[in-house]
Amino acid sequence: RGWHGYWQTPGDAGVETRLTWTLPEGVKAGGLRYPVPERLIVAGLMNYVYEAPFAQLVDLTIPAGLAPGTRLPITVKADYLVCTTEICVPEMQTLATELVVGDGAIDAATRARFDAWRQKLPRPLGSPATWQIADGQFRLAVPFPAGADGDAGAVYFYPLAGGAIDYAAPQVAVRDGDRLTLTTKAATSPADGAINGVLAVGNDRGFLLTAAPGIVSAASPAAAGFALG
Repeated sequence: RGWHGYWQTPGDAGVETRLTWTLPEGVKAGGLRYPVPERLIVAGLMNYVYEAPFAQLVDLTIPAGLAPGTRLPITVKADYLVCTTEICVPEMQTLATELVVGDGAIDAATRARFDAWRQKLPRPLGSPATWQIADGQFRLAVPFPAGADGDAGAVYFYPLAGGAIDYAAPQVAVRDGDRLTLTTKAATSPADGAINGVLAVGNDRGFLLTAAPGIVSAASPAAAGFALG
C-alpha cells in the first residue's frame, strides 16, 4: 500500500517497464501488454499508474512441429520503477520458467487466473477515431454507440506517446448520440499523423484506438458533458 507502478506511457514522470529476453531458438516474445491504467497527480505532475496489484502480459510464439515433452527454458530480465508520492526506486528482477510442449490443455484455476488478467486489458475499438488541434485545444472524436456498455462519466484518453495532450490538464468528455467527443489542452509541441492510445470507459475497462487527423465538430447543445481531472 502506498506504492505504484507505471503504465506504458508514464505521463509527466516515471518510466515504462523494459524487458530483455533469453529465449530458445525459434521462440519469439511479443510486446508487453498493459491493463487500463489509473491517474495520480503528484506535485502537479500527472502519472499514469497502477496503485493495486496488476499483471503485465506477453504472448510467446512457439515454433510449430515441436515434439510433445520438448522443454523450453524462458528467462527475462525486467527493469521497472516503483514509487510512492515521495520516493522512487528502480527495480530489477530476473525471472525464469520452463515451458513443456504439451496438448494445450489448461487447468481450470490457471485459466481463471489469466482470464481475470485479460479482462483488464484494453480491447481494440474496431472503428477509426479522429483528432484535431484548434486554438490550443485537443479534440478527439470516437465512434461509440449510444447503447454501448460503458460509463460516459468515466471516459478518459491515455495517449501512447507524447505530443497529443497536456497530461495534467482536465479532460471534458461529451456523449453526443453515437459519438464521444473529448476535449483537453493540447501538448506544447503538438504531434502530427496518427495518434494511438487507450480510451478508458470505466473501472479497468477501455479500448485501444487509432485516431487520424481531421475535423472534429463540436457536440450538439443537448449532449451530456463530464469533466475529468
